[in-house]
Amino acid sequence: MMRARIPAAKLAMNTLRYFLPPALLAFSVAAPASAQYACTTNYCISSQSISFQTPPGWPAVPVETCCRTHWGALPGAIDWSNGAPIMICAGRAEYVTSFPNCGDPQNVSQAFPLDYERPTFAIGVAWPNAKDYRYEMQSVPLVDGSDGTCAQYSSQPGQVTNWWVHELKEPTRGTYVFTAAVSFQKGEKGYYAVLNSCKLSPPSSPPVR
Repeated sequence: MMRARIPAAKLAMNTLRYFLPPALLAFSVAAPASAQYACTTNYCISSQSISFQTPPGWPAVPVETCCRTHWGALPGAIDWSNGAPIMICAGRAEYVTSFPNCGDPQNVSQAFPLDYERPTFAIGVAWPNAKDYRYEMQSVPLVDGSDGTCAQYSSQPGQVTNWWVHELKEPTRGTYVFTAAVSFQKGEKGYYAVLNSCKLSPPSSPPVR
């Protein structure tokens, strides 16, 4: 599989198919919805959409052109039968090649390891593909909403971008959890995600040695 980085502006929207190894799949399904995954490095990031509002006709609606990416792991107990959920995904700053992990309102994403020096993470949004939402996900561009809580995490506040990049300042060892509420707005070429109620929760306790 080609992992070369390609300018996001030149990439058309692509559907994204995920595959989990049997052992990992079994673990994910067996894990409770609120399961926290251990951080095996100094710093990690998890993510979760706390709520979402879908546009009329969802999921069979057009979306703004976004980026090509590949998923690392999706949380267990996802109800694919009705085309849910809307996910917030987190990975390294090299979002298109970092295999981000995704979380929905019922499942926080698995902890994604960050760099030891200047830990930086990326945030993106994904939803099920309208043509085959039981198995495929696709990326959706995003913008910070009017409540002002998300501007500090956006690389370009007030502008629709493919993903955001944020650096942890004076980081604490353990897993940070990024959460936000997601709604959608229609642009010239389709819908994009609008994030409000953004929150970055620091590690609740030092990691177990």
